[in-house]
Amino acid sequence: MGQRVLPAGGPLQRGLLAMLLLNSNNFVSADRIISALWEKPPETALGQVQTRIWRLRQLLHVTGETALPPTAQPQLITRAGGYGLIVDPEAVDLLVFERRVKHGGALLAAGRSREAVKELREALALFRGPVFANVNAPGVGIEAEAVEERRLAAIEQRIEIELNLGMHVQVVAELRELAAAHPYRERLRLHLMQALHRSGRRAEAVAAYRDGHRTMVDGAGLEPSRELKELHRAILLSDAATDPAPPAGEQSRAPWLHVPRELPRDSFHLVGRCPETNELLNYLRGPDDSQLPRVVAISGVPGVGKTALAVRVAHMLADDVPDGQLFTWVGGKADPKAILLRFLRSLGVPEREMPDTLEERSALYRARMADRRAILVIDDAESEAQVRPLLPAAPGGATLITSRRRLTALDGVRHLDLATLDRADQIRLLAETVGRDRLDAEPGLPARIVGWCEGLPLAVRAVGARLSARPHWSLARFMAALEDETRRLDAMSFGDLDVRAAIGSSYIRLGPPARQLFRRLGSLDRAEFSVHEAGELAGGFAEELVEELVDVRLVYPVGGSRSDGSRYRIDGLCRLFARERATLESAGTES
Repeated sequence: MGQRVLPAGGPLQRGLLAMLLLNSNNFVSADRIISALWEKPPETALGQVQTRIWRLRQLLHVTGETALPPTAQPQLITRAGGYGLIVDPEAVDLLVFERRVKHGGALLAAGRSREAVKELREALALFRGPVFANVNAPGVGIEAEAVEERRLAAIEQRIEIELNLGMHVQVVAELRELAAAHPYRERLRLHLMQALHRSGRRAEAVAAYRDGHRTMVDGAGLEPSRELKELHRAILLSDAATDPAPPAGEQSRAPWLHVPRELPRDSFHLVGRCPETNELLNYLRGPDDSQLPRVVAISGVPGVGKTALAVRVAHMLADDVPDGQLFTWVGGKADPKAILLRFLRSLGVPEREMPDTLEERSALYRARMADRRAILVIDDAESEAQVRPLLPAAPGGATLITSRRRLTALDGVRHLDLATLDRADQIRLLAETVGRDRLDAEPGLPARIVGWCEGLPLAVRAVGARLSARPHWSLARFMAALEDETRRLDAMSFGDLDVRAAIGSSYIRLGPPARQLFRRLGSLDRAEFSVHEAGELAGGFAEELVEELVDVRLVYPVGGSRSDGSRYRIDGLCRLFARERATLESAGTES
């Protein structure tokens, strides 16, 4: 604090501080803190937390020359049922790391690869050892593992960029250490094989594959991924005399390396989507003599499972499209020009032949895709303008787009509006994670639990993951968290399964007036409201603001397509999120 290190206290207080720091600028329920600090909480757990909150508040408000200036002073806020540590984002290494990784991704998307590497290196330099290694609390350990996962993902991204820049020799030693430390991370082994092969060390690249194959089969009972196998085959087929160390982007590499396989892992938890899956497969396969590209746009509310459905269908089409799989996430304001740069690299276009303008890149991309039977998945599209330059023009392939908005301005696109799950499918999904026996032991409660999930697969999966991590909890105990409005969104957050974050990603796409109206809608004591009532909350005519909320699926018209447009609905989880944002705004952390 300032120029002085202050003692964090004993094990419980360190655990409390860790939980608050891991969730900086957000509220953490007392129930979640208790679960994080104790495997079997004592009866005095709440009192102990309250005592340590008081001690921590005293520690944070030390006065004198060692204290931080008022503008950077952290604030410990108490809310009914929980606490929030409000900090300057530049004062917490984890927040700085996440900001710099995001900025690195933006630099890469803009084609500024060397700057992206520099930003990612500086972000990763913030780690000086295992996260919260001195904190002995079960829940903190789980959240620290999620931070470690993000660190490794940033390392993989940085190394992939360096390989594309031709820095093969420079990364070999680091990749050997990483592959040894994380033997089941296939992306690291893939990068190691690429770096060795492009450095003229073909025999070592083959040996790295064989080591990985033995580890996967003996340790996990699994074969290596298709991407690893194809790279191994490409290395074996390559000519060591002419293809030892190609420069970055050159096409002297074996042609197999330019068949992209970018689809994410298929979801194991896709329930209740058989009709939609069959509809999409039948349409996208289509007749062989079709002369039109086949494109589907899947829309729906945050957390309804659009991406999971698109990825599942894409994997099922893999044998129909042998010439590659392209995947991109275009959420927010991602630039299609930068996305095309990455696609063209994946398709083997050398850097020296890369066009500069959006129109030229789009034309070259369409030319490269013209003779391919490939599949393209565009995830979380914001607008039609983002998507148009990315769509292939020739028949033979398939394109799947996911978006919260219904992209009706795209021509020749089949639209699928993905509905929420019914109660029976939600219970099936919960049983896949928690186990049917555990649900059957407390009849009636599974239906009540999924009732709070509002048909969102993301919410059901988060609830299931949280229950699986707490096998000593009864369903009745968990119900208490869901029934408490101050704890419900916390109960639907576990690792990267986070309903709050899904709703928040729609919220941040709104303009300031629509954000303000949305926060004020959280004050309603009912779900339905009229345009007139929205105007009273907004302080003026609100029809366009309400429709902006409809576009990003935070509210929807009552009656659907048959609505006269006068009444709307905001569901419970969105209403809780709106109240949270209103509280955080009043604390000065949200504009």
